[in-house]
Amino acid sequence: MLKQDRQSAIVSLLNSSKTGSMTTVKIASELNVAAMTIRRDLKEMAEHNLLTRIYGGATLYEEKTTKEKRALQKEAKDEIGREIAHLVEPKTSIYLGAGTTVFASLDFLPKNEDIQFVTNSDISFHYLADKDMDVTLTGGVYHKTTNEFVGTIAENSLSNFVFDVAFISTNGIWEGGATTSNFAEGNVQRAAVSRAKRKYIVCDHTKLGKADRYNFLSLSDVTGLITDSGISREEAKYYKQFTEVHIGKKVTE
Repeated sequence: MLKQDRQSAIVSLLNSSKTGSMTTVKIASELNVAAMTIRRDLKEMAEHNLLTRIYGGATLYEEKTTKEKRALQKEAKDEIGREIAHLVEPKTSIYLGAGTTVFASLDFLPKNEDIQFVTNSDISFHYLADKDMDVTLTGGVYHKTTNEFVGTIAENSLSNFVFDVAFISTNGIWEGGATTSNFAEGNVQRAAVSRAKRKYIVCDHTKLGKADRYNFLSLSDVTGLITDSGISREEAKYYKQFTEVHIGKKVTE
């Protein structure tokens, strides 16, 4: 069994487990491979946030809540937010995906310029509504951890729009692909991107080279990647193979 197939099988085993956890010995037995091989897989997968190592085995990776995420990489997110604002033009239709990196851009967005916003993010919707902005919420099944709406209703509602620009977030970019913690989140992102003339993936530099459980979109299928000044020259050069790279700037005192 190839390593990629084996690691996918490990995730499937954890998902099928009632507790979301399994011992190394049990995984090795189920896949009929050596326990040492599984230990190496678990170590590598934990480094890419595909699972969490526990004593004697592994458990499913638990995604941080929106409140926890908002406290992380604030300066980097502000850099990205200003870069997003530069790409928003008057009299356009804009899709804003869920995620704290996109949410951080809201303070910088132009006001009162006949812009229509659509989002599946509960917190972004209420922020924009409180500012008397033209904003539509997709509706759907509410995902409490990430404060977003997902599922068929959310996906179908997006088919009614044509967006000039879509901004979507990711939990990590791995080998030219954007990843997320579950299929439902990724499906909504793909639905939005399919209805947009220009589409951008946004993420801070700490998510580059990291992976969550599921790949949902290739960088080569979007207009650009927006990140912060923490990205290295080597990383920027690498990602330019796939798409445009927009890098936010630090604000000097």
